[in-house]
Formats: sequence, structure tokens, C-alpha cells
Amino acid sequence: MTLAHGTDPLESARLVLRRIAPDDLPFFTRLHALPVVAQHLYPGGRPRSPEETAAWLQYTLASYEQLALGSLAVLRKEDGALIGRCGLMDLVVESAAPEHGIRRGWFGRAQAPAGVALTFECELGYTFDPAVWGQGFATEAARCVRDYARDVLRLSYAISAILPQNARSRRVAERSGARAAGQVEVVGLTWDRYVWPLATSGAARLQPASTK
Repeated sequence: MTLAHGTDPLESARLVLRRIAPDDLPFFTRLHALPVVAQHLYPGGRPRSPEETAAWLQYTLASYEQLALGSLAVLRKEDGALIGRCGLMDLVVESAAPEHGIRRGWFGRAQAPAGVALTFECELGYTFDPAVWGQGFATEAARCVRDYARDVLRLSYAISAILPQNARSRRVAERSGARAAGQVEVVGLTWDRYVWPLATSGAARLQPASTK
């Protein structure tokens, strides 16, 4: 995975991962509107409107510049088809577990409240066109992003927030070495929290940051 302008995209045996571009909007508008996709992503399983996906794309473009993070477009090498997205997103969680036992989180630090001690994490997420499900593309892309997070960003870990009923996403994480580690509450939903261990010798560690 690459987020720097003018550099090569990440490649695997069958895939190319590159920055999302404005011309990709029609694909993602269709993808986000599919009920079978939306049920695993959004409160109530509600499909996103074209306007909501357009706002998401603009947020993604901004995240490249502001945080060097963001979803990447996943293209199939054999025909160049855009088949999904995978990347590292900004996830903010409470540093201290509350009395009820489940930490609150926010997709994007701008959404987090002031006056709360926060830990800034990277969430490894993946969403693919149902037409290509079951072919191993999500696992292949997720491992590309995992390796980039480990070898280039030198992160000690990443996490994936997966709804309990999303068995496909859970299998992608588990077969790639991620392990369940509690839950997190984000956008009114309770997500299973999977941790991808990435630490290598001399790797940097993600550190808690406080807004107090």
C-alpha cells in the first residue's frame, strides 16, 4: 500500500492497491448501496445514499493528506477491474475502559469528544463487491495492508472492528493472524475488536494520546 504521490502502488499475486480517485465514485456508490454489503457496515444495515458515498470519498481523499491513512482501491490484475477497497483508517478509542466494560470509539478523530483520554489506532478494513466473494481477494488485500503497516509504517499492531454477525470478515482476519480482543462501541454498534500483531525488532509502538 502506498499513500505518497508519485510512488508505486502495492501489489500482490493477483491484485493492485492504489489510492482511491474521484473517478472511482460510481463503483463505490453502487457498492455502498448494496444491502448485503451495508448490513455489515452501517447502523441498521442501511445502504448509503449517493450523497453519503460522495462525502465518504472526499473524507478518504483528505485522510491521505492529513493522516497518511485511508482506504485504497483494489484492482484485479487480470482485467484491471475495480473490485473493492482495503486500507488503514483512523480509529480513536477511549484509553480507559469504562465501568460498563466496553470502550467507546470513533471512526475519525474529529468525531471524538473533548476532555477524554484517547488512544489513536489504525483500523484495517476491507469491503469487496459480492460478485468476487469467496475467491480469497479480501485475504490477499488485507495481508498486503498488514505487511505495509508492519514493514513501512512500523506499527506494533493494527485492529479490525468487525460486527459479530460478519462471519466472512472474521475469517479473513483470523486466517491472517488477527485475534479477538474484546469489543468496542462505535456509531451505536458493538463491534468485535480483532488485533493484528505487527511488532518486529525495533518497531515503533502506537502510544496513547490524551485530549485533556
